[in-house]
Amino acid sequence: MQFTITMNQVKALEWGLNAQQALLFAFVYECPSWAKPVRTEGGIFYALSKAKILEELPLLTDKPDTAYRLLKQLEVAGVIELSHTAGITLVRLTDKGREWNRKVDGSEKYPTSGVCASEKNPRGVGKKSEVGRKNIREGSEKSPTNQDTSQVTNQETSQEEQGACAPRASKAAKFDPMTARPASVSPDAWADWCQHRREIRKPLTAASCRHQAKQLEAHPNPDHVLHLSIANGWTGLFPEKVHASSQQSRAAGRASAVDQVRAAIEARAAAEAATGAAGQPVAEDDRDVRAPLDGEFRRVG
Repeated sequence: MQFTITMNQVKALEWGLNAQQALLFAFVYECPSWAKPVRTEGGIFYALSKAKILEELPLLTDKPDTAYRLLKQLEVAGVIELSHTAGITLVRLTDKGREWNRKVDGSEKYPTSGVCASEKNPRGVGKKSEVGRKNIREGSEKSPTNQDTSQVTNQETSQEEQGACAPRASKAAKFDPMTARPASVSPDAWADWCQHRREIRKPLTAASCRHQAKQLEAHPNPDHVLHLSIANGWTGLFPEKVHASSQQSRAAGRASAVDQVRAAIEARAAAEAATGAAGQPVAEDDRDVRAPLDGEFRRVG
């Protein structure tokens, strides 16, 4: 495939060529520098197969018939002559076609000898010469493209250096919640809380640590608040839930003591009923000589 093709747009417009025709003619114009010459009765032509056109000009067309039709259009335009052998198309430039890259004084603007490859290597049409590649590698001032290459290389190097520094800067600025443990919280409970937040993918931030420290500042059992949130998989802290739970426990304890007293009274009444028939020990003034019930209340309490 030919890498670079030079088109004279002024001549193309002057001759009435469209983009496809101008592209093909620019390629045909270089044929004398690499194509095989064939001597015929009408003179020297150059072998140019339709397959070669498709191979070197993939942007032009992928159909052999279209390539040949474009050649015929160039012949009608008077810029090339066509001939044939048994199996290949022959082409050569006309006097009009040779004006394609000539200045007003008749000199050639783009000499074909400096652009095209030799006859031995037709595939090298339009490729960079070894000298050009060497100039780029060595940074020669004769190769202006090397300046662009150097600029791109420097930009890439600068970006790589910035990318290498970025992770270090990020690590230096990373917040460690363990350093923000509230004074009222034990180290173990705070470590469990930090681990919990990491596991649920909600790591603690400096702002959240300050807010939670205020929440736990006056709480009687901050570790219990943290453990409650961990056990329930919560993201935040709810100190009021721990207060409510303690009050409910104390209320349940008081209710349980009353129930015990009531049970003792009922047991005493049942005992009196059971022993009443057999008679009870009494004093001379008919007073009960058993121990007072207040002692049982005190024992239950």
